[in-house]
Amino acid sequence: MTDKLKQLFGPKCTPINVNGKLTEFINIPDRQMKFCEAVNYSFKVPLMLNSDNLGCQGARRCIGFRNDYRQLATKISEENKIPVNFIRTALEKIPVLKGISHINLGLTECIEKDIKPDLYIMYVQPFRITELMHKLAKMKVVPSVSPYTFLSVCGNIFANCYLTNNVSVSFGCPESRKYGGIEENEIVVGLPFSVAEKLLNYYEA
Repeated sequence: MTDKLKQLFGPKCTPINVNGKLTEFINIPDRQMKFCEAVNYSFKVPLMLNSDNLGCQGARRCIGFRNDYRQLATKISEENKIPVNFIRTALEKIPVLKGISHINLGLTECIEKDIKPDLYIMYVQPFRITELMHKLAKMKVVPSVSPYTFLSVCGNIFANCYLTNNVSVSFGCPESRKYGGIEENEIVVGLPFSVAEKLLNYYEA
């Protein structure tokens, strides 16, 4: 299914599984990485993130490894020159997951036979978004489009998509643009596996 999604939306598409079995075909980074950085790597190389190698404070908060709420709000506020009260209010609306031990990213078609993806993260060019939105409308799916330009890939896309099982769209954040490989002409989309299956049927009809 990943190959079909890549044909429709471009090569930057990574299948993601939460808490699935470990396999020798998935690399475990020996250094700490940001979540968005790992997503960018996973477009070409399968890898696994856990509490030891996920180094981004914002991503650790969203995935549930640690939640220093006030400290994170202050950090984001200082880095982006946005009032801290606004950041605190926004953080209350960005999900925090529970019960995650590890995340497998970049599953290949071969690995997918043993480990089913929970969702896909894609970097999509804007001209493809219009058609996607039309197809979703036919499916009576209303995507979640986040207005916040921080915790983009880890929170507004991954955490939100996984928790709500709904299509999630984000315009990126400074961190993900810098470390996650999001190009100027790309938007981030989180696509649940169940929606991806139905969506492909609409494209193929």
